[in-house]
Amino acid sequence: MINARRVVAVGPAASAPIRRLLQATPVSHVVVLTGGRKRQTALVLDSGHVVITSLTTAELAALLAAF
Repeated sequence: MINARRVVAVGPAASAPIRRLLQATPVSHVVVLTGGRKRQTALVLDSGHVVITSLTTAELAALLAAF
């Protein structure tokens, strides 16, 4: 579970800025929640953690808008 109020940014995991962010982020601050599926979206949290999910950005936007 991720607290929606802690999400600072959402972006596609395949984009160049997100890939650079993942390279610069310590491994201990990267959380992978794909369950073995293709990574689709990255969430940046206010704590500096980056969460990788298998949900699309549209699906995540809908879920975050519900809060």
